[in-house]
This record gives sequence, C-alpha cells and structure tokens, in this order.
Amino acid sequence: MTGKYDGVLGVLGALEVVRTMNDMGVRTRHPIVVTNWTNEEGARFAPAMLASGVFAGIHTEDYAKSRRDPDGHVFGDELARIGWVGDEVVGARKMHAMLELHIEQGPILEAEGRSIGVVTHGQGLWWLEITLTGRDAHTGSTPMNMRVNAGLGAARITERVHQIAMAHQPNAVGAVGQLFHHPNSRNVIAGKVVFTVDIRSPEQGKLDAMRAEVERATHAVAAELGLGCSIEPVGHFDPVTFDPGLVKIVRQSAEKLGYSHMDIVSGAGHDACWINRVAPTVMVMCPCVGGLSHNEAEEISPEWAAAGTDVLLHAVLEVAEVVG
Repeated sequence: MTGKYDGVLGVLGALEVVRTMNDMGVRTRHPIVVTNWTNEEGARFAPAMLASGVFAGIHTEDYAKSRRDPDGHVFGDELARIGWVGDEVVGARKMHAMLELHIEQGPILEAEGRSIGVVTHGQGLWWLEITLTGRDAHTGSTPMNMRVNAGLGAARITERVHQIAMAHQPNAVGAVGQLFHHPNSRNVIAGKVVFTVDIRSPEQGKLDAMRAEVERATHAVAAELGLGCSIEPVGHFDPVTFDPGLVKIVRQSAEKLGYSHMDIVSGAGHDACWINRVAPTVMVMCPCVGGLSHNEAEEISPEWAAAGTDVLLHAVLEVAEVVG
C-alpha cells in the first residue's frame, strides 16, 4: 500500500527537475534519467524493492518475474498483461549517481520544525513469513484443552515481536503487519495462520539479534501449543550508509537555499537502499503531517514539497555537472 505522496512525490519532483532544466536550457555532463522502479513497496509481491533489486544484482530477473501474490498471480504475467515487460538488458544503463526524493514517513522532521531531511543511513530489515499449522475445529463444541489453535499461536508471537523490539531500544522496531487466518470463519478455530513479521534497525547487530530471538520465540510458542511451524525469509536488506559526498551536496544545497534541515535515518525501505550497492546514492526527505504514511490520511504541505524538489534540483545540478 502506498499513500498519496509516498513514491508519487519523488516521481513528480524528478519530472519537475527535468522540466525546469529544459525550460532554462541547462545542459549537463551526465544525462538525467527519471526512474519509477516497479514494486518498491512489496505489498502485493514480496520482496519489496523488487525491480531495483534486479538492477543491483540482488535478484535475478527470472526470480523477480516468478514472484506470486496471495491470490497466486505471477509478477511476470501481470507485467505482460498490462504491457510493461521491457526489452532493455538489465543494468545496461550505467549510473553516475542516484538521488531519491521521498516523504519522511515518520514524525521527526515535523516535530523538529525542519523542512529537509538529509538522509545519511537507512535501516536494515527482515521480513519473516511464519506459517503455523494447527487443526480446524468448531469454536463452540471443542473443549479448550483439546484445541490446536494456530490463531492463539499467532497472537502470542505478535506480542513477543513487540517485546523483542522494545528490549532492543533505541533504534529498533518490530511488528506483525500481514496476517491470514484459515479458514477465516467466525465459528471455526483457525487451523492455519500465515503472517509476516517486520523487524528493522540501522544497527546490524541489533537486526541480527532480533531475527534470532523472533525465530526462537516462534518455535517455543509452536512447541508449547502443539503447532506445526515454518519460517521463511521473504525480504531482507542490511543497514545502508549513503554516499558521504552526495550527503554533503544535499546538505549544502539545503543551506544555500535557506531551508532548515537535519540529518536523518530512513525508517523505511527504498529503492535507494539497493542502488546504493552499484552507484553512489542519497535521499532527500520532506516532512509529512503527523508522520502518517501508508494511510489514506497521508498529507504534506505544498511548501514542503517545493522545498524538497528545490533541494533535489540543486543537488542534481551539482552532481550532473552543468556545462552550459
């Protein structure tokens, strides 16, 4: 799920940068390309940042095209259905650098009264898909001591994920975001539950420790309740350090334009996290109201959007090297 500005701001901001340069007749040593990466969110097809992951060599093209959504639809088939299967060789376009504009998706910039977030790092992430298998049974006629309740197991693990994240404060988060009960009937004890644990931290040690603790807790809960259990990693990237030279350029662009700014760590995954492996990369962030994101009420101000795009323009001009 995306919001009104999550992703959209970056694409429209980049188009505005190119239009402004064309209107002013600006030429640069390095060509400017606007890119809208496919399946950045991973909400329908896991993992997230799928297309940028292929470009960066994290995934093969065959792997990406074989991903299935919860209804069984295949990613490559869906691209073909809408006419978006390209013929360009992956990686054929070499990048001098990549700059990504995005809303913060958190409350820090607004709370601090800053217009620009200079993104220095990105959190690492694990998505763990957990399947618990019990036994379907009638909720009214099955004695409590004879139930093999996958839903109860999921509830207990959800609580443990929260406890584990809290135990690793600061700079650690965790939650269950996606959950499917089967058969999902109001009078049937769930015989199978499939859910995804999302844990993140900008510190590698904490990220690794949380994954290990979640897996131990999951197996312990399953054993206690007599449930079958499997854990499959369906998304991962290590913490990211963005290019220091590009970070400096973004910071200087904000200062030159008179915008208040601060260094910030991205709490969400972005295509920049993968591209950072194959080209110098940086992100520019603007605030969002109440830090709300992935929500229909997501909101930013025109002033914030303008400031972020302004900084993006000046940073692009610096990085691409104006020649006339």
